[in-house]
Amino acid sequence: MGDRNQKNKKMNRILALDVMRGITIVGMIVFNTCSGYHYAPLYHAPWIGLTLADMAFPLFMFIMGITTFLSLDKYGFAPSHKVFRKIAGRTLGIIVVCWLFDWFGRSLFGFCYADPSVPFLERLWHACNNLEHLRLSGVLVRLGLCYGVCALFSLYVSHRRFPVVIVAILVAYWIILLAGNGFERSAVNVLGIVDRGVLGVNHMCNDGGIDPEGVLSTLPGIAHVMLGFWVGSVLFAGRGDGSNADRRLLFVLLTGAFLLIVGYLLGLVCPVSKKIWSPSFVMITCGVGALLLGLLIFIYYIDIRGKGRGFASAFRVFGTNPLFLYLLSEGILWPLELIKVNVCGGEQDLWGVIFWRGLVPLFGNEFGDFVFAMLNVAFCGLVGWVMYRKRIFVKL
Repeated sequence: MGDRNQKNKKMNRILALDVMRGITIVGMIVFNTCSGYHYAPLYHAPWIGLTLADMAFPLFMFIMGITTFLSLDKYGFAPSHKVFRKIAGRTLGIIVVCWLFDWFGRSLFGFCYADPSVPFLERLWHACNNLEHLRLSGVLVRLGLCYGVCALFSLYVSHRRFPVVIVAILVAYWIILLAGNGFERSAVNVLGIVDRGVLGVNHMCNDGGIDPEGVLSTLPGIAHVMLGFWVGSVLFAGRGDGSNADRRLLFVLLTGAFLLIVGYLLGLVCPVSKKIWSPSFVMITCGVGALLLGLLIFIYYIDIRGKGRGFASAFRVFGTNPLFLYLLSEGILWPLELIKVNVCGGEQDLWGVIFWRGLVPLFGNEFGDFVFAMLNVAFCGLVGWVMYRKRIFVKL
């Protein structure tokens, strides 16, 4: 019994998932830390198309599907008050953190840029009273909603039928796009119409008339997480006994290749777009996710063969506290914009001093921008390393 408990403890965290999650978080930090001079692959596609920057978030959602399977597997996917509390708590927790983060950022900038002649308490009140412009959608909101729906599906729908449900969702969404000018970047796009009607103009991110994390495009996001869940069920169901591990890994790799090919072919008639989360985008990015996870396990003998080597440890630091470090990478940029210093007789924010007066003269615009992003990665990695050493894991 003691040996079994020790083995279960070792299986609590799956190194390959932590590494892959870490890779995606590092990517999200690099892509979001932009001074306006990124190399072309580090920019998101403006509408139709796929760049390296477009891969990070969907890969994270794919991993969330796998971890959803792992977290509920211990309960046997049996509906109970405990399971419902777990699902509801995590769903609402992620969404509320997103809203609080957005509210705090708006309040901070509103207070710092307010007229200093206005009394302190009045400035503070007006800065914090910004709920009429609070963004109701967002990256974390999408994660929370997709997790919650996928988790509930897993309790009542046979996991073997998940592919059927996924295809049904993607086909239905494709029909909506075709019928409602969904591939058109304009105000008549059905996605934008629904976003404005449900969220309101003041509570959405207006990107070409739609919100990139809007209402209808959450449907394929749910299918996205469900695909990750299904892959996780194939790869990790009964993982404790290690039976058929090689066959499962091969099946996941072949599934990844299949999704990638089908997604590419589908893209010929259904354009690939992260902005609208098109069905072809789901297929391609999930295919890449399955291949990447399978290759990590195969090449580095992570988990299935019980070894972790090389670069795995560095990315695992990010993968064990992913959402916390993602929010930290965003929040650390706020003081760089707010703190002003006098330089050569003029006032400039700290971000500009570091970038324009420090990095650009040394490295040029594009590489200087990349170095700036990597400094953010290094800072977050240092914080993550301390947390990892102290065994501090923030669960959102």
